[in-house]
Formats: sequence, C-alpha cells, structure tokens
Amino acid sequence: METIGARRCLLAMLKAVSFLAALAISCKASKPDNIDFSSHETTRSNATNADEPPPAEAGRDESGGTGTAMALDEGAMGKRDSDRADGHMRMKSVERARSAGVLGSSSGDYASGYAQAQVAAGEWDDNANYRDYLKWVSKTEQEVVQHLHVSNRKFIVVTDRKGKPMPNCPVTIKGGGSSFSLVTMASGRALLFPEKSAKRSLIAMASCGGRTGFATVDVQKDDAVTKLVLWTDRELPARRPIDIAFVLDTTGSMGEEIEAVKSTIRSVADQLAKDQIDIRIGLVEYRDRSDQVVTRTFPFSSDLAAFSRSVSVLTAEGGGDTPEDMQLGLSTALDKLQWRSDAVARMMVVIADAPPHLDYTNEKDYGNTAFRAAARGIKIYTVAASGMDDIGQIVMRQMSQFTGATNMFVLRGGAGPQSVGGGDPKSSCGGTHTNYSSGNLDQLIIDKIRRELRSIDADPMLIPGRDQDERAKPCDKRITTI
Repeated sequence: METIGARRCLLAMLKAVSFLAALAISCKASKPDNIDFSSHETTRSNATNADEPPPAEAGRDESGGTGTAMALDEGAMGKRDSDRADGHMRMKSVERARSAGVLGSSSGDYASGYAQAQVAAGEWDDNANYRDYLKWVSKTEQEVVQHLHVSNRKFIVVTDRKGKPMPNCPVTIKGGGSSFSLVTMASGRALLFPEKSAKRSLIAMASCGGRTGFATVDVQKDDAVTKLVLWTDRELPARRPIDIAFVLDTTGSMGEEIEAVKSTIRSVADQLAKDQIDIRIGLVEYRDRSDQVVTRTFPFSSDLAAFSRSVSVLTAEGGGDTPEDMQLGLSTALDKLQWRSDAVARMMVVIADAPPHLDYTNEKDYGNTAFRAAARGIKIYTVAASGMDDIGQIVMRQMSQFTGATNMFVLRGGAGPQSVGGGDPKSSCGGTHTNYSSGNLDQLIIDKIRRELRSIDADPMLIPGRDQDERAKPCDKRITTI
C-alpha cells in the first residue's frame, strides 16, 4: 500500500510529463511587555543604490559560529521525525525527477520549457480584514510570546500636491517626549499603532521631494487617516526599483519549498522581464545552532539568471528539534543585505515550516525585526509551509500584519485550514466562501510585486479594511487593489 508521500510524489511526476509512467522512477515511502516605541532601533543600515555584482560563490556564512542546539520536547507543537523524513524523501524525488529530465538542471540555467516545482498556496490579508484578525489574536493571546501592539491602527498617507502617493518617504512621529520613524510603502501609506493611553494627539512630519509637511495624528479615533500633502510634484524613476529578499528555512523537511523558491526566481525573471522594473533579489538561508552553518547570505543582484544559478546549490538538510533559528535569519536579512535607499518597494518573503527558537535570548527577536522593518518601509510577507504549528502561525501573521503585508500558506494539509479571518476580497465572493485566495506560490509572489507597482499610481486614500472588513462588504463594494 502506497504511503501518502509516495502517492504525492508519483502524482506530481505524472502531471509534469505524460510519458513518466514509462520511466523506472520509484518514490519510496517515503506577555512579554508591549513594544515601547522609544526602546527599539530605528536607524537605517547603510544602503547603496548600486547593484552588487552577482555572488561568485554560493553564498557567505553569516553564522558567526555554530553554537549548541537547545533541546525542546516535541509534544503537540513538535514536528514528527516522519515529517522531516518525508521532506528528505521529497527532495530525493525532486533529484530523481531532475535526472529524468522532468525538472530543469540544478545549475539554474534558463531553458525553454523548464518544469517548475509548483507549490499551491493560499493567503490571508489581516489588514484588509483587520477586525477578524483582532478577534483571532484575542483568542490566541495566551500563546502570543512577543506582543505586538496592533489594537489602535492608524494610517499615515503622504501625497504630492496632485494627490499622487509619495512612496519611500521618511515620516517622523513625535509626542510625549519621544519620537520614532516610519517610511511610506509603495502606496504612499505607513501603518501606525500608538497606545490609546498616550497623548491625545501626535505630530507627524514627512520630508521628501525637497518638501516637508506636518499633520496631527488623532490617537483616539479608530482607523484614523492622517494625510500629509507635500507641495511638489513627485519624481520617480522610469524603471521602478524594487528589492525582494527571501528568508528561507533550509532544514531537512523543506525540500519541496526550496525547489519552489528556485522556480519563483525563474518565474520573476521570465514574467517581469518586459515590465519597467529595476528588480533585485537577495536571499538568506537559515537552519539552527546545531548545524555547521546557521545562516548564509546571497547578496542582492539584478542579474536574475546569475542569481538563480548561485542559489541552485540550496538543499534541505540539518535541523534537529522542531524550532529553527528563524529570528537570526530575519535579522540577518534586515541588517546584512544592502537594501537600496531609493527603492519604491522593499519586500521580505519568509518561508518556513517550523516556528522560531523563542528561547534564544542573545539575538534580536522577531518583534524587534518587524518593528525595524516597518521603520524602513520593508513589508514582511510570510509563507507557512506544511506542518507549521500554532506558535509559528502566530509569529508569521503578526509580522505580516504589523508591516502591512500578507500571510500565505502552503495548501498541503498545513497551516491554512487551521487559520481564521483574513482573505482576498475578490476570491472570497461567490458560492464557495473560503475567505482566502489561492494559487501557485510563484504566482502569488509575482502578484505581490505587481500589486506593489499598481499601488504607486492608485488612490492612496482607497484603503482595504478601513472602518470595515472587506469580507463583511457586498462583493461589488470590496476594495481589491492594495
């Protein structure tokens, strides 16, 4: 009797090529306290506008040593040994398929007709359905290990004199004797979550395009919009610069997702080649302290073909106990990669099937990284792979919602069906009300890039989920452009 892993692998191969049945390929059975605005770093790291050359080597070891793994009981939140074994078997199946010509070569070369490692995924948008998200957070509050204050959402909107969004515009918030910084996203908006117990009003100051504007933030009004109009005409490059960094768990159970990321990089190059985009991609892989290399960095590059070849060396191995050192991977991506200071959009895509080691105290926690990412206008999109537990889901959805991004999940019996709230406004209409959008992972990520580009020229005051969740509206009233 076939195992589930064997059937999945065989089905994938049959779909990939019609003559596969004739080939002799077998798939063997496989609270901490609220964040204080003044207590977190908001200083930008050094950035450069020039592309770094494609990495000549596979990547750089940023681990700074191996350290010793901390053993945790697997329990209900643990990943079974069989889960990791299944990941190894999936990876072996991929390699067999590659040797049979079903998948492209491991060199990452571009070839006509290459087969993608497609992974189906769904998505939650917790800002478009903010009230549902707050209910979910309140139900899981006892499990929240890093409390990100999000219960008093505000929108900062910066436009030029014609009402066009001003992306990548620094905004300083002052009040109560302290100040902190934000940077507007491609939409010209930034999210703000002040305590209602703070002063009744805060002062927002935006400075870009040679102009400065001031406005008062009403702390008490729910979903309040503070609009700052700069009396200038915005100037953006014809080719819109965008930086995308993948933060990837490469431990033993992640073989299928690693192949999906490689395919996604190829898809980005193929599908966006004719668009007016100056796109760079970087990547940070991470494992755990018990592994010889904990993190490895592939610097940003605009030569996507060369970058694809450089990341072809990525394989799934290592790990140990269930949690991994995701927090080090996150802070490495934020601090070690050279994000461009003039990019109109900055996106981090975190893909993992295990939660972070929250007991590692001598590193920046994920709440700190999310706060600093928002301060630099970097959205953290998250992808929960199959097997992600409740803690991992909480961590991922927190980071995405706080930075204005979305949370995706692999539709393979993983995190998706266990989640509530959120959802794409359009696809949740109709007879099958699933509350989430779905598609292949590469297409979802490419759609994120295109939505960011569309938002640059969209009405910045058209805000999904403001005052009412999108899924609570009639279908013809929902806002689908982010």
